[in-house]
Amino acid sequence: MIRYLKSTQSGRSMIEMLGVLAIVGVLSAGGIAGYSMAMQTHKTNTMIERISLIAMQTRKLYKGDYTDADIQDLVDAGKITDAKNPFGGTLAVSVSGWGNDTFDVAADGIPAEACVDLLTADWGPSSTFEGIWFSNSKKYRYKEGTYPISTATAISACKEDAALIRVIFR
Repeated sequence: MIRYLKSTQSGRSMIEMLGVLAIVGVLSAGGIAGYSMAMQTHKTNTMIERISLIAMQTRKLYKGDYTDADIQDLVDAGKITDAKNPFGGTLAVSVSGWGNDTFDVAADGIPAEACVDLLTADWGPSSTFEGIWFSNSKKYRYKEGTYPISTATAISACKEDAALIRVIFR
């Protein structure tokens, strides 16, 4: 008489474990991509808010004559607490080339994805907003009177990382 021994071992096979690992890998890749996009959006929104705040506080501190406008003066006066570019570049305030009654907030090191959002942002009414000066290694643009800039135009201009964006205010 032949006896069959019934195995009392149970567990997962190697194939099942590989399947689980594959599923976890796909989900992790999607999560990392989503996190990266969320961080980019957060940095862009922070930049837009920071430039708007700097513009508002510059108007309050200098009251129409921006000859000596400087971002460090805003920090020293307690008007702003953070003068850092969230993308790692620099932020600066200076009198614009149009006269002492206009100033610009300049940011460099802007990645291409954020460039589109910055060029198409609503920077306020024409009574306080003058225009945008944009340059990268291939393009030099100044758009006057055509705001907001269309998304298609911004995408075309921002195909590579921008070297500099200046938002000009009155």
